[in-house]
Amino acid sequence: MTNVGSNKFVASGIQFVIRHTSIRHFPSMLSAKSQYACLAMLQLAQDYSSGETAPVRRIAERHGIPATFLVQILHDLKRAGLAASTRGASGGYRLSRPPSEITLADVVDVFETADEPAECAAAQSPWGPALHEVCCELTRARHERLQAVTLAELQERSAEAAGAMFYI
Repeated sequence: MTNVGSNKFVASGIQFVIRHTSIRHFPSMLSAKSQYACLAMLQLAQDYSSGETAPVRRIAERHGIPATFLVQILHDLKRAGLAASTRGASGGYRLSRPPSEITLADVVDVFETADEPAECAAAQSPWGPALHEVCCELTRARHERLQAVTLAELQERSAEAAGAMFYI
């Protein structure tokens, strides 16, 4: 197989173009609830400029989120002041402030603690304190990274990735 471009390969005289359209699995650093919340908030961010609300059913179907679970998630996000809702036939959810003002940490912190690990399973070991220190560093670094990314920035990344699709 010969590489003839960033996404093109030739094997046995046949040219292949690699197609990559979606990533179905997130790294396991976030709970399923946090991942679903991020997806829902990104959908609300996409709809933000139109001023329209996004119905729960549309978000659930578009992103493969169980609707009953999504209702709970959106309720928690609303209670945290990140989303607002409108009742009625044309009701749904919307962001409570611009996507550029909401970070991934804002969303994830609704469902997961940003606190450093309180206990270390290896506390009885002489290596326990060192391991605990590394776990605390990882927790801080993760939270700092989530704080550095807004919904607007993630939308931009997604648009760039969509523009760079590969086909096979």
